[in-house]
Amino acid sequence: MKFHQIKALVAVHQTGSLSEASQALHVTQPALSRSIKELEGELGLSLMQRSHKGMTLTDEGRRLIRHAQSSMESLRRLQLEAENIKDMQVGEVTVGVTSLTAVLKGLGESITAFQIRNPRVCIRLIELRPYQIIQQIRDGTLDFAITSQQHTQRLNLDWESLSRMPGLVVCRKTHPLRAARSLRHLLQASWVSLDAIHDHSSQFYQMFEDNHIQPPARITECSSVLLALHLLHHSDAFMTLSEAGLDNMLTQGLSNELVQVRVEESIPEYPIYLVCTDRHSLTTSARDLYYEVRASLSTSEPLRT
Repeated sequence: MKFHQIKALVAVHQTGSLSEASQALHVTQPALSRSIKELEGELGLSLMQRSHKGMTLTDEGRRLIRHAQSSMESLRRLQLEAENIKDMQVGEVTVGVTSLTAVLKGLGESITAFQIRNPRVCIRLIELRPYQIIQQIRDGTLDFAITSQQHTQRLNLDWESLSRMPGLVVCRKTHPLRAARSLRHLLQASWVSLDAIHDHSSQFYQMFEDNHIQPPARITECSSVLLALHLLHHSDAFMTLSEAGLDNMLTQGLSNELVQVRVEESIPEYPIYLVCTDRHSLTTSARDLYYEVRASLSTSEPLRT
């Protein structure tokens, strides 16, 4: 199995046609087709098929494509690391954050300090939901991430615990149920969830499961903190939020209109983790930024005004 064969498979999958893939790779269509056929022959599997949508993966191809993409990403990192060795501290680092971890005090300062010392390193910061972060760590899109989800051993990733942050139930100050003292009194109300509704590892889902309460029926899923706070401001909805999210100076104008609902049930904390495939396999630039962020956030507090 040769790398140009894997590269051909990934390119055809991404473009959906032999002609576009051949242009992207700067090879002829017959050469590209031959590479895929050679790969199919070595594996003993049919990987691509023609359809009305162009070239698509077979069932076998769909099962293997993630591994092919991971191989491509590993080679990209190898090339970056080789450049680092030849000319120290060049390349790029891609870091994932959640809406909660993006407002942690010290994160921005640590990234800025790294940039000043390493002006030739390109840093990409991407805000994602926790489950999306795990997907992109596993397929190699992210070098590492600062996430706010429960640590799950079975994912076989490299997790490092940094801190835990209190969670709150909030609503607008004039909400008719703002004085409720139990989640059970709020099950018929509307809720806004920053997490994916069907993500059972999420803080929102765990809040009800840990207290042996069925989740409410009316839930609006919203990945944007700003939009979620707008929804609360203009409706009779509830949501869970970290203290960092409530006190974040970027949302201060809206959070001033919210009030904590002091329910008797326990509200799960938000765990803060650094996560990657293997911190010892990071490129030099990614590893240096990883430890810079770790040093800053290990003693961090929520970003406050």
